[in-house]
Amino acid sequence: MAKRDKTALVLAGGGLTGAVYEIGALRAIDDLLIDRTVNDFDIYVGTSAGSLVASFIANGLSPEEMLQVIDGSHPSANTVERKHLFNLDWQSYFKWGLRVPVKLVEAWSHYLRHINDMTLFDLFWSLSEALPAGFYDPMGLERFVQRGLHDLNFPNDFNQLERELYIIATDLDSGQRAIFGPGHLEATIAQAVAASSALPIVYRPVSIGDHEYVDGGTRGNASIDLAIEQGAKLVVCINPLVPFDNQSKEKIPFLGPDGGHLSEKGVQSVANQVFRIMLHSGLNYHVKQLRRAHPEVDIILIEPKPEDYQMFFYNIMRYSARLIVARHGFESVTVDLATDYQMHKAVLARHGIPITRRFVIEETAEIINSNYDPKVIRRVLEARTPRCGARRRHTPLCQLDRTLANLELTLDQISGEISLIDLSG
Repeated sequence: MAKRDKTALVLAGGGLTGAVYEIGALRAIDDLLIDRTVNDFDIYVGTSAGSLVASFIANGLSPEEMLQVIDGSHPSANTVERKHLFNLDWQSYFKWGLRVPVKLVEAWSHYLRHINDMTLFDLFWSLSEALPAGFYDPMGLERFVQRGLHDLNFPNDFNQLERELYIIATDLDSGQRAIFGPGHLEATIAQAVAASSALPIVYRPVSIGDHEYVDGGTRGNASIDLAIEQGAKLVVCINPLVPFDNQSKEKIPFLGPDGGHLSEKGVQSVANQVFRIMLHSGLNYHVKQLRRAHPEVDIILIEPKPEDYQMFFYNIMRYSARLIVARHGFESVTVDLATDYQMHKAVLARHGIPITRRFVIEETAEIINSNYDPKVIRRVLEARTPRCGARRRHTPLCQLDRTLANLELTLDQISGEISLIDLSG
């Protein structure tokens, strides 16, 4: 068996919907792995909502348990509630109320003095200076993470983790990438998650020390380079945000019976598409440059298909779509992994990681045969079947699974060699 290299799991941003998609995707990846789980990567890098998932996965919480936290069925941890994500920043609103009358007078006076070279849009834009820096308080998320880690007996300190965890934010005043984690900026894990998830305008910037931070995804990449700098030779990156490919303009429920242009859904749809284009192009360029500079590193990028309208039209901050998106993430990633199974199998084998399709086939069939019964979906996604991770690697069942996977890989190699002999003959 090939020597095991240092591995990294990188989770990009995408709001609550993206975080739940990532959990479903991690659940699908767990089904493929033989003698390890997604909790056994050496390095974790989380950006935006991906930092929330990474902080718990790095602590050892399984994807199944994270889904239980999301839907409120976990026996120890509280669920994510609206107050954690959409807590109004009343202090900012109070300050805004005091500024509005003064700013209104100043703006109107300036408009009247320069009426010949100003438009009403200029007037409204000048009034925007009086608006709060964000509509919601991001520290509600900080309180949830802090409480969740405490309830699960997990450390809220980067340096106390067995695995390396890095959380990415953006320094608002300098525009530079901010890295929280061992050997980098100091903060609690909960503070770093809040800073990394502070989507501009939606949330006010997070103050840590004398710096203000906003969403780490605003720089348009997932910081895969950080994982490589820490020695990773295999990087698995999950990115839930991709632009929607609407070229065919087929009949999509969200666009009406006859389909149409995305602009027909208004400014929200246009802004959503533009936001995704910017982030996705930045990530693709990032990956392209890294593959060129580090050919010895394997980068596996997992993301929704461009034509996946469900992942596009569900609001990335939507709270009520949790189970739907988790199921969709599990199913779509399962299908993609199955489609490219041989490729992933060969790549992972280079790093000493065997995989199998047995669990994937069994669980997908169970969901389909139930006619997508929500109870069955929930039971499958939250199944507590012990996985063959680091703590169970030497049990007889896990050793048998690993032997069968190695046998399958050997048979594939023999089959490939026979095919080459046949072609050459």
